[in-house]
Amino acid sequence: MVSVYLKLTSDGWKEVIKSDFWIDRPLLEKLKSLNKIQENNWDGVIIIDGKERSGKSVLGMVCGWYLSQGKMTIQNFAKGLDDAARKISSLPDKSVLIMDEGSLVFSSKDSNSTAQKKLIKLMDVIGQKNMIFIICLPCYFDLNKTIAVRRSLFLCHVYPDAKYNRGNYAFFGERKKKILYTLGKKNYDSYKEPSAEFIGRYLDFEPNFYKDYLELIKKESLNEVLREAMLENKTPEQKIIECEALIYGWLLENGIMKQKELVKIKGQAKATISNRLSLYREEIKPNL
Repeated sequence: MVSVYLKLTSDGWKEVIKSDFWIDRPLLEKLKSLNKIQENNWDGVIIIDGKERSGKSVLGMVCGWYLSQGKMTIQNFAKGLDDAARKISSLPDKSVLIMDEGSLVFSSKDSNSTAQKKLIKLMDVIGQKNMIFIICLPCYFDLNKTIAVRRSLFLCHVYPDAKYNRGNYAFFGERKKKILYTLGKKNYDSYKEPSAEFIGRYLDFEPNFYKDYLELIKKESLNEVLREAMLENKTPEQKIIECEALIYGWLLENGIMKQKELVKIKGQAKATISNRLSLYREEIKPNL
């Protein structure tokens, strides 16, 4: 596999003899095609999957850095559906957006989950803004058919070698990933059939905002998953109490109601309202 060294100039990417940034030739040609598609006012969805901590995010950064002409920042990463919606709204047309594996969109084995249905709606806006959307997740087969087969252009399956070294991927184009989705689901999430279009390696890439990425995106994504896990272990009564605390806190902070008005309208004891507000200030608000 031939690695192409690239340097960013005022006229865009140029192939050079040596540099700190490189991409395998076959993948580079696919990314070039994606840029051309975008120039003709189309969007593009890329899927990168693989086991946890296998390097999906790094390959996503490599692709995003090239496709954005080196203009990608921390603002081009989404922590979840709500954050993705905000980023899609604020980013310029023809931008790159990466949704990382920590998102709860991919935490459910149910490919028809409400979260994935919302993601499909977001993709409609991505299409209208001619954006490139890179999805990083643990398993391709956890996606529903619309996202996995119809909306995405290609799949890069990231995997470690026999010695667990990162940096390897298998590429499946539109036709082959469609077959893979059908056969793989029947064979316990197998990637053996059909064979990949090509096998490649990718750069262990750290852009200039990488430390911010680790501190903000990864940390927030983890916190989102932990909050959901904690919520699943709570009783219905606990969930109701937290919902009340969230609503009461929001009403007071936005000046819509005063505490004594809440006591009168809800018919709850003053101590109960006070406890809900303390819960909001001490536990709920710091995690929002």
